[in-house]
Amino acid sequence: MKKFGAYITPHDCNLTKLRYFTSRVKAFADDPDKPARQGTYLDAIYRLKPLVEITYGNYQAFQSHCRHCDNDVNCAYCGKPHIKPNEKKTDVNIATYMLVDAIEDRCDVQILVSGDGDYENLLKELRRVYSAKELIVAFPPKRKNNKLTGATKCTFSYVIAEDAFKNSQFSDVITFKTKKGKTVTLLKPPKWA
Repeated sequence: MKKFGAYITPHDCNLTKLRYFTSRVKAFADDPDKPARQGTYLDAIYRLKPLVEITYGNYQAFQSHCRHCDNDVNCAYCGKPHIKPNEKKTDVNIATYMLVDAIEDRCDVQILVSGDGDYENLLKELRRVYSAKELIVAFPPKRKNNKLTGATKCTFSYVIAEDAFKNSQFSDVITFKTKKGKTVTLLKPPKWA
């Protein structure tokens, strides 16, 4: 996470805070270990406090429905319900922190890592009200969205190279001490190898 933050931060800037927004995932029959893997990753991030701060939204699972007849959607092969995971509050949390950080003058440069067009109005208003601040949009690979580019929305934008993600991975084994002095060892889940 620190390596990734350093990679996306312009060389003439001092990285002071990384905000990571997520929701705790739920286990499904096809992947019961998903929450444990995510927990390992979040534990690895948590040890980077105070540089990195995690903000949680809510993770909800919904039965999919047909848009035409409103009947439940089930798998054509096994007949089981098609469950659609949905993250709630993450967009609102990101927008809130970007606005508050600007209002409270916590930074001169903000970098949004997203390709979600829902942030278009947020960026416009941040640029309008805080035109002296730099606002950078860093798109994940294959997620560039022209709705988020242009001088009225950001001062600069770019697509993050896939190597940035590959080269920013945590070590296979992370060992650290808690505030109470307990030694904790985190192992990279085999599924991530």
